[in-house]
Amino acid sequence: MHLTRRYFLKLSGALGAYLGVTPFDLLAEDAAAPPPVKKGKTLVLVFLRGGVDGLNLVIPWKDTNYAKLRKQIQIPSPTRDKDAAAALDLDGFFGLHPRLASLLPFFKDGTAAALHAVGHDRNTRSHFEEQDVWETGVTGNTVNSDGWVNRHLLTSSGHGPIRAVAIGDALPRIMHGKCCAYAVRGIDDLSLPNARTDSATVGAALEHAYKKDAKKRTGDARDLLADTGQATLEGIEKLRGVVGQKYVPKAPYPQTDIARQLMQAARLIKADVGLEVVEVDYGGWDTHQFQGAAQGPYGDLAQGLADALAAFLADLGDKAGDVLVLTLSDFGRTAAENGTGGTDHGWGNCLLAFGPSLRREGRKAVLGTWPGLAEDQLHEKRDLQHTTDFRDVIAEVMKGHLGNGALAKLLPDREFKGVGLLG
Repeated sequence: MHLTRRYFLKLSGALGAYLGVTPFDLLAEDAAAPPPVKKGKTLVLVFLRGGVDGLNLVIPWKDTNYAKLRKQIQIPSPTRDKDAAAALDLDGFFGLHPRLASLLPFFKDGTAAALHAVGHDRNTRSHFEEQDVWETGVTGNTVNSDGWVNRHLLTSSGHGPIRAVAIGDALPRIMHGKCCAYAVRGIDDLSLPNARTDSATVGAALEHAYKKDAKKRTGDARDLLADTGQATLEGIEKLRGVVGQKYVPKAPYPQTDIARQLMQAARLIKADVGLEVVEVDYGGWDTHQFQGAAQGPYGDLAQGLADALAAFLADLGDKAGDVLVLTLSDFGRTAAENGTGGTDHGWGNCLLAFGPSLRREGRKAVLGTWPGLAEDQLHEKRDLQHTTDFRDVIAEVMKGHLGNGALAKLLPDREFKGVGLLG
């Protein structure tokens, strides 16, 4: 078959869509190479889509207003001896949801921490708008903003062709932008999309289009396209190089989607492909009704998250010291349960962080200033007030863990405050 220009463009576009990249959208500003990030460090972002109820994730059981606000869905205090439904005490004030039991050892040995009452002061309580805010790092109008992970790629230099990967069907907003990021469904099924032309022919066409003779540089846009296209090809080659290798995890994973995604993340991290950021989605947290307490839909989601994360952290083995895991979500939930045994869209929320690199301020299991749950302490008399801006958490992680100090470009219009997560 004769490979026409139109057919080639169609195939290369399909390849880009499959991998979460579009070669013609990869043009970055022509500037001197930005400073390098720390070598070998990876940030794993787990986005809890739907607005997780942070008050039942890390329970303020010592705050007497908690039980008053949540008659049906409250998690009992850990003072109830041998109560399997009770919170798992962390520090005498906060406790973990009982279905997060597999994560308790990480809190006890200092390699996990929670950050409570996190949010921002322009929350709209809209899933779509707030996911955009958390993924762009921009409050207010996010229409023309790229993702803050992509800005990280733009403001720093990496140590390999694959710097950012989302494990899923599509590239999330957090990775959209001028730099090259990938979305893959899974490592084993990574291949060119089905087409009438065999993959070898398509691959050769891609290389012919994007590779260029170094002796014939012209410095024009075509060369820039070739540079970015070449980076894409190198990234694809690296990813496909992992495919044929049999992977045996160091710990068994649950048979769940979130666990399978995290296993793919572990596999890529241990393959040493220069990976700096991995993003995984875990949805279903919009619990407006029949949320449940220890049991029920929320508890099932919590255990799914905990068991998958515990397996992932164990599977990393010696690489765990170079990895930091951070959960994100749209927003918190209302402090009081609603009339259908659920919670509605709220304000301040709880984030979880895991990794041996954590140097928690004062060795605390839960960081942040607790605002309280009394009516006069709540935001608009209904929601947990936020006392920590989510951008401060991101800034500390990006600078302290990955080594990107260009915070003014990474998260514009913010005067940063330390949160104590990395000391």
